Formats: sequence, C-alpha cells, structure tokens
Amino acid sequence: MNHIVIIGFMGSGKTRVGKRLAQELGIPFVDVDKIINNKMKMTVKEIFQRFGEPYYRALETIVIKGLVEDPEKKVISLGAGLPLQEQNESIIPQLGTVVYISGSAATLLKRLEGSNNPFLEGENLEEKVRKMLKARDPVYRKFADIVVETGVMPFEDLVKQIIEKVEAFEAENPKEQQE
Repeated sequence: MNHIVIIGFMGSGKTRVGKRLAQELGIPFVDVDKIINNKMKMTVKEIFQRFGEPYYRALETIVIKGLVEDPEKKVISLGAGLPLQEQNESIIPQLGTVVYISGSAATLLKRLEGSNNPFLEGENLEEKVRKMLKARDPVYRKFADIVVETGVMPFEDLVKQIIEKVEAFEAENPKEQQE
C-alpha cells in the first residue's frame, strides 16, 4: 500500500504532523504506539516494564505487517525505535512513502524536557539525546524517501512542505496501488 509513513526521533512531532497531514489530505491517521496502547490497554512505559522491550518491538512488527495489507491509504506515525529493529527493515519500505522529520539536538531537547519516556531515564538528558540522535539519524535517513527539518519554520509551512514533497515524490515514483 502506498501510505504516508512518518518517522523520526522522539519529540520531532511525528504525531502532531501526522494528524495535520491526514486532516489536510482527507485520509485517516494512525499512530502505531496508540494502536498498541489500545490493544494492550497499557501505556508504552507499562508494556516495557511488565513485558520488556523485545515484546513491545514484536507488537510493533505485527502492527506494521497488518498496515502493509491495509488497502485504505493512511498517514502512519511509527514509534521512534521501530525503524531501528532489523525485523522491520523489509517491512517499512512496503508501507509507502517514508517521511523523516529530522530535528536538531537543541530543538529535540527543548521538546523532550520533562518527558517520561523510558528511553530518556537515567543519565544526563542532553548527553543521551545527542548520543541516540547520532546513532539513529543514519538509520532514519536510510529509510527516508523525503527528509524535512522541524523547528526551522512555522508548523503550517512544515505540513505544506511535506504535502508538496510527497506529491512530487509519488508522481515521480508511482508504486503499485492495491485494489
């Protein structure tokens, strides 16, 4: 299916951008983390604490495999760690056009202050974010069909830029549409 898939670091705005994108395009928005939360009736943090990270990662893979088969075009927000999992490497490109919302460490740090994300607990927040971003950025870029920068323009302009880039990319790279 040719969904629009949003990837990026924690705090990049995947959910906010994805919801607005879906609204502007008149298609549904789904957040993989929210699908899992609703099915499990638990938060991401609770799932991690109770079952561990490998269990959560397996749930993510099950959800995106289902979305590959979904014939209705959607905007899909992937969890920040989902593209890092080897088992998802072949699935993500099958979902559709991948948009990486990139952000500077400074922008992301400002947005993540006070976050209760289990990955940000412990050591110095700035150090941790910079280290994780350095490791993750190349992975996100590997999957990205389109890269946009958050924190450098008004929100509405970012959404407009994504729509324009997605339309141009899809016009140049038509994927087989499922019927």
